Amino acid sequence: MTSSPPGEESCAFCGIVQGHGPARVVWRSDDVIAFLPDVPAVAGHTLVVPTRHVRDIWDVDPWLGQKLAYATSRVAEGVAIAAGTRQINLIQSNGLAAGQTVFHLHVHVVPRQPGDRMPEMWPPDADWSPANLDQMAADLRTAFAESKGN
Repeated sequence: MTSSPPGEESCAFCGIVQGHGPARVVWRSDDVIAFLPDVPAVAGHTLVVPTRHVRDIWDVDPWLGQKLAYATSRVAEGVAIAAGTRQINLIQSNGLAAGQTVFHLHVHVVPRQPGDRMPEMWPPDADWSPANLDQMAADLRTAFAESKGN
């Protein structure tokens, strides 16, 4: 038996937005809130979260997506100043296989320092032939032409 991830009624981030859950909030607007995760990967690691329950990138409307992008940029600037580095990862995961553990859309703003505890993000042994890359590009162009974003 499989179970679906929790919705708004049991969402930890919705609890934080509503003021019911503990959080170290660092920035807030009507549409977006930014707070420290319970266990930051590195000092300054901050989550940027829509105040409205949105499960993932597939569930966000373009207007809220723009507000989330703007807020992420503002938070990244604050994190860069506080952490003393402009080296930052923005990480946004969708689905279990991608590492999403809280099913409320969110962006991780993670300041980076040489030798910090964050792992490498891309495998060093990735090896793609030009033919593989050409086919990948063709498949993506076809998908974009068929997508609702036209």
